[in-house]
Amino acid sequence: MIEQIYFSEIIKEFLAENFPEFLSSLDFKGDGSFDCDLRNQADTFSIWLATYNSEITIGLEDPDGKTDIHTHLSCDDMEDLPETLDRLAKMINEIREDKLVLYKDESGYHWTDEPMVWKHLKLGDRYTIFQRCNLCFSFK
Repeated sequence: MIEQIYFSEIIKEFLAENFPEFLSSLDFKGDGSFDCDLRNQADTFSIWLATYNSEITIGLEDPDGKTDIHTHLSCDDMEDLPETLDRLAKMINEIREDKLVLYKDESGYHWTDEPMVWKHLKLGDRYTIFQRCNLCFSFK
């Protein structure tokens, strides 16, 4: 496991180089971890990031302030870091570019970019739409 303070510094540098708009909300904690967020233009949702336990957590905060919609990107060793940062960048970009679909079914929340799932959502299959990024969480 990468030491927490060092891990957070690496992620901060990555954000500074690739997503500097997150930097103004950086909130460092006593253990060296941090969290930050980026609100959409309508100020209704935000993408949030955290570096607790030497892993990256990325999620959405809904208009009611709920943050249970998230996923963990683990990075056990330094050699895992490039792949983890690529995954983080891909998720941030897909949310911001309105390509990531978030839906809820009877088993909970799910992230997907699969067109077949989106087709099922549009057709009103057994899934219900919780959020479609370009409708509710658009940065445009």
